[in-house]
Amino acid sequence: MKGTILHFSIQTNTGIISGDDQNRYTFLGSEWKDASSPQRGTKVDFDLNATGQAIGIYKALGSSINTDVADLVNTDQSEEKYSGFHWFVKCLKNYVNFSGRARRKEFWFFNLVYFGLLLIISGLFGSQSPLLILLLLSMFLPALAVSTRRLHDIGKSGWWYLISFTGIGYFLLLFWWVTEGDNHSNPYGEPTK
Repeated sequence: MKGTILHFSIQTNTGIISGDDQNRYTFLGSEWKDASSPQRGTKVDFDLNATGQAIGIYKALGSSINTDVADLVNTDQSEEKYSGFHWFVKCLKNYVNFSGRARRKEFWFFNLVYFGLLLIISGLFGSQSPLLILLLLSMFLPALAVSTRRLHDIGKSGWWYLISFTGIGYFLLLFWWVTEGDNHSNPYGEPTK
């Protein structure tokens, strides 16, 4: 069967293919049979298992050269090679993703870059700057989402974030945010590393 990759998540190691039959099929990263990581828009050949999940996924013969060039330009690095800014960008791309898990590195680098931007903008333009207010508003959802995913990594519901409104509850959140994530599957997904 032929199709096109619609989405692939490195974090959950799962993806979605839109088949030429106009149906969508999920797949696991372990079924991807190419050296480069799966990219959105890549034409693929695949088979289906008994449950309707895509298996044995190969890049289609005669795939456009543009896809191959895009792979070279937009290579997904393994997370071990991410810099602090890469983690920040990853959080921005997942800005309303409240499901799944976020490792400590992702959470802390996001907050470090965010805090740095706050310091720079408030230092240059003052604390009443419209630019600072715009940054605060635009980062509200990404910060909330990565905080929720970080809580998921240690097996806690994202609703625990509300404890920060009690004042002293923020210290409990801080403790949880520095705690090592579960090394096994939990209700929120597979381990992040």
